[in-house]
Amino acid sequence: MTDSYAEHIGKHREARRDQLLRVAAEVFAETGVHQVTMDQVAARAGVTKVVLYRYFGAKDRLVHAVLERIVDLILEADDREADWWTERVNFTLEVARANQNEMKVLFRHAAHDPEYGVHFERLESVLAVRVREQVAAILGDQPRAPIEGPYLAESVSAFFMESYIRWLELGRPERDAVFLRWLTRSVRAMSYYWGDQTPPDD
Repeated sequence: MTDSYAEHIGKHREARRDQLLRVAAEVFAETGVHQVTMDQVAARAGVTKVVLYRYFGAKDRLVHAVLERIVDLILEADDREADWWTERVNFTLEVARANQNEMKVLFRHAAHDPEYGVHFERLESVLAVRVREQVAAILGDQPRAPIEGPYLAESVSAFFMESYIRWLELGRPERDAVFLRWLTRSVRAMSYYWGDQTPPDD
């Protein structure tokens, strides 16, 4: 069945919006979220500034839209089925590779920003909860870590994220499989040893 005119227009607007977000992420990654103007984004996208405002209303809403999109993509990839929870890094690294500009904006420009840092905080919070649930399933609800509470889950999440962004900046795509194996084994070892257990052979 062919799309109705309204559905066709809706798909066109969605595709255009996604294209504008990708271009904006490229400009933000190069210059930073505060220094960039809507004129610069419009020029890179090959549209008038009026088009940008029609889609996003204001620059801060454009920045929020870029960040919201990449966080959603990472969390969706991390929520996919896998035999072992750390194997989801295969899915999330695919997203990261395909959205390197967005990753740079999120981690390098927005993470500690008073206005835009909420997106990094959301990612960090959701991942920490997921890690805590997986570690509890392996080690029990109260692993014997040096510090009580969510410290292990938060440390694992931070290790994951910083390793990712550094690999995207410095690593070679053809070595991704080697990186993922190192990252997976490192996190497994961290989880087991912090729980005063020996990791199983892999």
